[in-house]
Amino acid sequence: MEKEIAQRNEIVSLFNKLRLNRVKVKLENEEKKFSLEAFITKADPSLLGLFYDDVPEIIPIKNVKISFDLNNNFYNSENVMVRLVNVPLKSIEVNLPEKLFFHSVRKYPRIEGLDEIKVFIKNIETTEVSKQTSVNLAELPATLRGIYFKDLSKLTPIENVVNIYKKTFWIGDTENLSNYVHLGEKYGVVGYEKYFDLIGKKVNPQVLEQIRQTYISKGIISYAMVPIIIGDRVFGVIEVSVPNDPKYKQLSIYEIFYIKGLADIVGEVIVKTQSTSENADVMFNVIDLSMGGILANTKNVYITHYIKENSVVVLSINYKEKTINIKSRVVRYHYVSGDNAGLNVAFEFYIDDEETKAELSALIKTLSKKEKEA
Repeated sequence: MEKEIAQRNEIVSLFNKLRLNRVKVKLENEEKKFSLEAFITKADPSLLGLFYDDVPEIIPIKNVKISFDLNNNFYNSENVMVRLVNVPLKSIEVNLPEKLFFHSVRKYPRIEGLDEIKVFIKNIETTEVSKQTSVNLAELPATLRGIYFKDLSKLTPIENVVNIYKKTFWIGDTENLSNYVHLGEKYGVVGYEKYFDLIGKKVNPQVLEQIRQTYISKGIISYAMVPIIIGDRVFGVIEVSVPNDPKYKQLSIYEIFYIKGLADIVGEVIVKTQSTSENADVMFNVIDLSMGGILANTKNVYITHYIKENSVVVLSINYKEKTINIKSRVVRYHYVSGDNAGLNVAFEFYIDDEETKAELSALIKTLSKKEKEA
């Protein structure tokens, strides 16, 4: 998976290294189809100054990402805002990114469009899961077996908030209207502010008062909905409603932390039930291939729990009637959301014999030739 840099001084130091070595960076905004190469002229704890040659038709103010290659790593930033544009001087100032993400860059050229190739994990040479960790889901109490999201087309508004934002929905005190919204990222919880975001409206105090009266009429003094997350998807929720009764207390942030811990345990139980180290024959669709490794996609999001990063596996690459078995290392996972949700997995090849190397080289040449003819 991608690693990140969040320390401001490290980010400033990295950009100053680019400045001193005259390394280009790229500014992009996919929605506006904006792309611009530039050089760093200034880097301090609050902003970046950049100089560019080509004058673009448009420079977006918001949601601009910065990316660059350095020391065999590819870096990209969170979205930043443009603070100042001086067209005559061809200079731009943007906010310093709060985070940078990076991963290693492949040494070999890649070929794409490989629908005819199928890849399987033939066997796992290193794994952290033993047979004793397997759990039978049918043995769980009925209350836990039923903790799942409904059909995604039939979610309640709050279930939809939890499903999209993947965070705990929490109202500590239903009597106190300020408990219905949570501004900022403190404690990693959300409230009705995210509901209003989803419907594209500002937080409305009158609507919040109506919602408050609904909770009170149902005799609920505290409420939480905690997501059960596997990979990067919400597979279910734990819903807790505290009745208005003196023998019960409201849900504090400490109870929320406890329930979140329980949700993590339930997620692990589901994973270990549906995937074990004995079931290694995971099928992948190939995204790109090189002599150094392969990037492939699978719908089986459970594999992250029994094949960790840096695990060594044997990949079976199948093309027509040809099969090549190659020892490989799992470099990173990247979750892909949307209708075609799944995992992109990067594998690095360990080729220790000339025969395998020659077979892979011949396959790549065949596929490369076919790609050029197409």
